[in-house]
Amino acid sequence: MVAQTYQLPDLRSFFARKPGGPISPHFKGAYHGYNEWVSNTLGHYFSIEVYNAEMPLLAALTYPFATELELRAILDYMTASFMLEEMTDRYSSAKALKNSEKWLKTLKDGQTGASTRHPFIKLMSKEMMDRLKSAVDPFHWPQFISTNVDFARNTVREALDREGSKGVHSTRDLHSYMITRRETIGTRPCFVLMRSTRRLYIPDSVLEEDAVKGMENAALDMVYIANDIYSFKKEQGDNGALNNIITVILKDPDTSHLDLQGSINYAGDLFKAALDEFHAYRGRIPPFDSDMDKYLSAYAEGLIDWVIGNIEWSIVNNRYKVFCSDSDRRSNIMRLGNRYNLHLPSVICFILLIAFIFVYRHDPTTLRLTYVPRYVSSSFSSSFVQ
Repeated sequence: MVAQTYQLPDLRSFFARKPGGPISPHFKGAYHGYNEWVSNTLGHYFSIEVYNAEMPLLAALTYPFATELELRAILDYMTASFMLEEMTDRYSSAKALKNSEKWLKTLKDGQTGASTRHPFIKLMSKEMMDRLKSAVDPFHWPQFISTNVDFARNTVREALDREGSKGVHSTRDLHSYMITRRETIGTRPCFVLMRSTRRLYIPDSVLEEDAVKGMENAALDMVYIANDIYSFKKEQGDNGALNNIITVILKDPDTSHLDLQGSINYAGDLFKAALDEFHAYRGRIPPFDSDMDKYLSAYAEGLIDWVIGNIEWSIVNNRYKVFCSDSDRRSNIMRLGNRYNLHLPSVICFILLIAFIFVYRHDPTTLRLTYVPRYVSSSFSSSFVQ
């Protein structure tokens, strides 16, 4: 099968510099400490998922001013938010609501999760919440919780949309998708953690000012647009990239005339438009007192660091595997096989199903399921997201 090639936009080239520097100097320490904890705590199946996500790299690239202690706490939160998605993505709205409530109660008060039978909630309560709360500035903790209340609510909203056959199939217009995606990507709490690592004491009243809020929303748009562009290849293999801006562009009546390359280009244009909006909103922020003006200027630079760090991580991480070679990475060339071809896991499942039917039809009384391949066993994963 000959792969088709597509030119991705060079999103990193839109930025002349990364204000906070390339990466946290504490990356190696956080990397080794976190991976050792993952290996000793999460077990084989889920640890593979976490290793592939390369969260220590994401944290170090997006929080270049964070100390090693802060990076470790940020990684606890990234792991917890990753698990919230696992605990809600595969279930009914009722189960998603129940799991999200457990998750949020434990985030607010780590001790409330001690009595639950859910293994990950118990882990949050036993280890992760103490590290997280000790590393977050007390000024920022209420803002952190508030943004997570909204994040948890939106994960349940997604479950309701799936259950009601809404979501991506009925909300085909690009504008609605972008408004929703801004909240479901879960980056607002990460921005609070960034303000904490930089000691930026910006009250809610200032954050709600139109220009400040517009600047933050534009940064969120850049994060999810970049994420959707670079994760498209992986998502196409997983589920046809149903919840991805490129697919939405292909389906929106105003842009459905575009082919895949045209949709990728359009997504790149949306990213550039969001960057232009970011600068426009930043320029419209009214003056406050001298300290607040400094905080807001530093916050704007921190948002740019986060956007750039997300791009840098997306390009190289093993979860997305966007590029087939260093040459493709330098040229921003993405290679896709025929999307209508069956993927290997589907072929394996189909063969196993046919074999099962064949054996059962010939001698159902002697059928014994004595062997289940290791690669289709997910008992550990199931226990974590029960």
